[in-house]
Amino acid sequence: MRFPYKIVIASSLSLVSMISYGQQKKEGTIQNEEFVTEKVRKIEVQPTMSRSFEALNEVPDYSKDHKIDYDFAIDKPQSLLLPSIKTNIIGPRAGEDLKSLYGAKAKNSIKIGAGNYGHNLLNGHFGYNPTEKESRGIYINHDANSNGPTDNAFSSRSENEVKVYSQSLWSKALLKGALDYRRTATNFYGKESFPANTPEDAYGVHYDQLKFNGDIYSATEGKKFSYQAGTEFSSLSGNLAPKEWLFKNYVRSSYAISSGLALRVNGEAILSNFTSNTSTNRQFFRLQPSISYDVLPRLNLVAGLNAVQDDELRLYPNVQVRYRANDFIRLFAGLEGNTQFNSYHSSLQINPWLTQAVTLQNTQQKWMVSGGLMGSNERNVSYELKASYGEYTKMAFFTSSAADLSQFDITYSNADAAISVLDLQADVKMSITDKIQSDLNVQYTNYANLGNLLYAYHRPNIQIALKNTIKVLPKFNVLPELYYLGGLYGFNPRTQKASTLDNILDINVKGEYAITEKFTASLSANNILGKNYQRYLFYPTQGFNFTATLAYSF
Repeated sequence: MRFPYKIVIASSLSLVSMISYGQQKKEGTIQNEEFVTEKVRKIEVQPTMSRSFEALNEVPDYSKDHKIDYDFAIDKPQSLLLPSIKTNIIGPRAGEDLKSLYGAKAKNSIKIGAGNYGHNLLNGHFGYNPTEKESRGIYINHDANSNGPTDNAFSSRSENEVKVYSQSLWSKALLKGALDYRRTATNFYGKESFPANTPEDAYGVHYDQLKFNGDIYSATEGKKFSYQAGTEFSSLSGNLAPKEWLFKNYVRSSYAISSGLALRVNGEAILSNFTSNTSTNRQFFRLQPSISYDVLPRLNLVAGLNAVQDDELRLYPNVQVRYRANDFIRLFAGLEGNTQFNSYHSSLQINPWLTQAVTLQNTQQKWMVSGGLMGSNERNVSYELKASYGEYTKMAFFTSSAADLSQFDITYSNADAAISVLDLQADVKMSITDKIQSDLNVQYTNYANLGNLLYAYHRPNIQIALKNTIKVLPKFNVLPELYYLGGLYGFNPRTQKASTLDNILDINVKGEYAITEKFTASLSANNILGKNYQRYLFYPTQGFNFTATLAYSF
């Protein structure tokens, strides 16, 4: 397929990330402090190879002092989401904080840990500041289980990563760059049986990913024009046939025409190649111009267009209304459409046991209406309540392969039948006292008009997460967690029947003790009920497991 004019567009976007290198330096500093993110909802999932722990928060992000008022701030409606598959239950622990209680005071840290199922981990971050305006660092991570839920090495898994990064604050821009190498390995342990004397690595699969990121942020306050732009190149390969490379550029910009009136233009260009049985070039382009207008001091209207080009050109509306009655009650509503680019790597992040011969298609969100309210009393309670309803085509589901039940195909809904999705979400964060903090998230999703599918396979219809932090003593914290996942179905292609998977109730507790300002010890007990749940059909997860860790910050 030939698309020279689109390569020019992609190259033009990438040039934006190099503009500020010619600018002169002036006074400014980069502070060594913890980055507090604004709330940004993204489709971001973790693999479910087995229970493990999230890597150390390795790289401080210094862009917090150079925030740009784009359309994803916490006081604005969240941009449109395609229904996602969350896998942080009985899988890698999202939100596991692997650093000292006093870690924000230190640039460097290292953590070691060990537990049952042959669990061992090593995390480390080592950084320095050549000048007050520059930061450099390296991050390493090793996290592995030599045994798994099948009580042998056939269900072992490992994750290894090395990342180097650099950040520089210039007179008018913040520049960030990183080079990352990651290797993940697991086994197809969901097989019906293993032949006698089978080597432990006979059914193993591993993937190597090399990724480069470069970003530039405008860092001049009070100017009419602000921007963020970046480029990413990644290459994925492994011991099986599939390979993929992806080149992505993006730009987000805002221009203040007058007080209360702004023009926003976001763009994205993706070129990729996926090779399995055949080699396929893929292209994806997005342009999102919009106008933001403060109709009244408390009423804001955003109206624009979302133009997406992949195999065809599609135009979607983008209309959002926001009203701030007060800080505790902020109403929002919207009408939008979108297309999600699905790559092989993004599919592996959700399910690492894919077959070699998968087909990649982009999910189309034909339209969606949403509304809700959010707010905070700025003391001890913040919340968001949201409801949405929309129609989708080419939505991806994972079903077991008829050739090998331990591997999964990607099955798409019939393109001629739009799936209806009703999504209800509630998110409440509370500081009950100065010693107890809680975060409750509840999500209900109903899939209808599934066309050629009987159920929304491996997509739960209810998800509940309750996370708490209890400060028992000045140096001792207890972190109990509860996760619930219900409404899961798998599909057995050999019997042509759906399988109802047990609901998941996952209870965990972690204790952290600050031995000194530099040393922290912790003990985590997970899946206390000891159930070998199946998040994916034929793949039991680890039962009760624990990990003891020791962290040092300096």
